[in-house]
Amino acid sequence: MFDIKIRLISMLGLVTLIVLGGLILDYRNILKRPMRVGIGMALGGIAVGVFLTLCAVLPENNVFGRVFIDSETSQKVVALTFDDGPYSPYTEQLLDILHEYNVPATFFLIGQNAEKNPDLVRRIVREGHQLGNHTYHHVDLLKNDRKTIAEEIDRTSNVIAAITGTAPHVVRPPHGFRDPVVMEIMAERHLQVVEWSVMSRDWTNPGVEVIVDRTVGKVKNGSIILLHDGDGTASEASRIQSVEATRRIIQTLMAQGYQFVTVDEILAKTEDHT
Repeated sequence: MFDIKIRLISMLGLVTLIVLGGLILDYRNILKRPMRVGIGMALGGIAVGVFLTLCAVLPENNVFGRVFIDSETSQKVVALTFDDGPYSPYTEQLLDILHEYNVPATFFLIGQNAEKNPDLVRRIVREGHQLGNHTYHHVDLLKNDRKTIAEEIDRTSNVIAAITGTAPHVVRPPHGFRDPVVMEIMAERHLQVVEWSVMSRDWTNPGVEVIVDRTVGKVKNGSIILLHDGDGTASEASRIQSVEATRRIIQTLMAQGYQFVTVDEILAKTEDHT
């Protein structure tokens, strides 16, 4: 785990200085013998910069703090998760499908959207689904300061608690992006950071068949699937492809013997193996 609480942008800034310093040393023929130390510094800095960036954006990376993407289990269980809602009418349509097949899911809500649709939030909970925090404005947390990050998380938790009586204990940063400070803020609030192991890129509306194939082809025991019932705070793009794909995904995975569970149940199975 990366314990020094430094922003990613600061780390990349330092790396950039090292790269520039190395290039200048090489350009001025300094420290070239017996090896081109300057070029080595520059290449090393570039490699470190790429590594740090991947640590911030890849869902499976735990360098900056522990995140959950799936569970190592012998049981055929899988968790459906939906980001960016609630967003009418698509969230209602998804809830109808989930109810039809008796499938629980986890909805990572944008606080602003939840505040505008309290009845829909209450329906999600009433029908047995789990709620997660997805910030208030769906902002890139890497581009915001500590105060703003804390406000985005706290405001959303407070909105959900005011509507349902209970604050969420899982969070998904927008785009999955995080750095040491983001992870520290989540830990201070005892929020577990949940990413995903299966991503279909359904928000691009590539077609129902594509969404289904991208999803079911990657599922294994303990997978967490990322889908979308919302469109950020804009709430303009259609999510009908995600809705229909969800029905097909449920049908296909059920036929393969999978059982659907919430993120909490996936995390419990993860804890059983730690």
